[in-house]
Amino acid sequence: MVEFHVLGPVEALVDGRPVPLPAAKPRALLAILLLRRNRVVPVGELIDDLWGDEPPETAGKALQVYVSQLRKAIGPERVLTKPPGYSVRVEDGELDLDRFEELVREGRERLGVGDAKAAVRQLEQALGLWRGPALAEFRAEPFALAAGARLEEARLAAVEERIEADFALGRHTRLVPELEELVAQHPLRERLRGQRILALYRSGRQAEALEVYRRTRQTLVDELGIEPSPALQELERAILRQDPSLEPRRRPPARDDGNRESPPQRRRPPAVLALVLALAALAAVAVALALTRGKGNGDVQLRTFVDRVENFLVQSHDGRREIAAAVGGAFDCKLTPRAAVVRLNRVQRNRQSLLQQIAALAVPDNEQAQRASNRLQRAAGASIAADWHYRDWLLVRTRCGPPDRSPELRAARAADANATRAKRSFLAVFDPLARRFHRRTWTAGEF
Repeated sequence: MVEFHVLGPVEALVDGRPVPLPAAKPRALLAILLLRRNRVVPVGELIDDLWGDEPPETAGKALQVYVSQLRKAIGPERVLTKPPGYSVRVEDGELDLDRFEELVREGRERLGVGDAKAAVRQLEQALGLWRGPALAEFRAEPFALAAGARLEEARLAAVEERIEADFALGRHTRLVPELEELVAQHPLRERLRGQRILALYRSGRQAEALEVYRRTRQTLVDELGIEPSPALQELERAILRQDPSLEPRRRPPARDDGNRESPPQRRRPPAVLALVLALAALAAVAVALALTRGKGNGDVQLRTFVDRVENFLVQSHDGRREIAAAVGGAFDCKLTPRAAVVRLNRVQRNRQSLLQQIAALAVPDNEQAQRASNRLQRAAGASIAADWHYRDWLLVRTRCGPPDRSPELRAARAADANATRAKRSFLAVFDPLARRFHRRTWTAGEF
């Protein structure tokens, strides 16, 4: 029996025993192929994923060596050469990611029909497959940023679904400390904050619930410049009026006449339903899109893909201008470094949500579109990384003024140059697609 693991350190096991794998680059190659299992990944794409925009002249030969090493480790029948590249053959149930997706899907279905106990079991099994952060060992590799973010979003959505199932079982009190820790780790995730507020209220801690809502609103306004979602605002209003619908529905006492009826199916009260529907829908859509790629042939799918990418680039263009204005404002003293950081933080959070949108793109079965999608993920990740470097520089500045020679600014400019190369690499593939459908073309400085 063969197993592959990507939900944590990458592993291959035969009959339950780990197989010794080669060093970092071959392991990264295995991770890339496992994430695109049973699909041929072109050689050029693999080189881009492993070395970025400046591969060594020997990259092609090195890739052949890595493939040979993997074949020795996991078997020649697993690592296949198929023009124009390579693929890894994975059977049903052999990859932990596939099992995770299936268990989450089953858990969500169980919760939807009111079987909360079964939902908790399925979702806990799914989460138990994680052995640590996905792809953390490959953070220096170009491919890992977007792929790791996609997997982490899927994990968090499963955690939130399991918490919903625990709510349905009346376990609100035991959820409070777990939700406190989760919110501390993910302070901008509104669904977790809403769940924490509800758990506190149901545990008889109304004042604390309202204080958490107040801090949530302050965080969202300060960090993102937005108000809480309508669902969170409605939850606060329901708490203030002590709406009875917020209380969990209790089961009736058991009958003593020996004819025990099945307990009625638990219904979500209206105020809680508003919170659950608004927040859960976002997470459900995110994980469903994050774990699947669209299929289909022909110009219709390709045109739709081009239109969606163009829409992303338009949104990214606005964010790029705001980032440049924040950094430039600190250069010419229109902003203090602290004010520039606050503005940059707000824009940066929005730009990171765009990264999740890219990861969720439905990509048609077209090699050029798939290359464009992969390069766009790398370009967006590199651009966001450069923005964080500029933030690091602003944080050590005590006053505004012209650029200095600090290590933080040098690192920011180096990261910016790397992002520009990644954007040009993406546009070399995407702009021909845009011209094919009479859409505008782009330059690296526009997004």
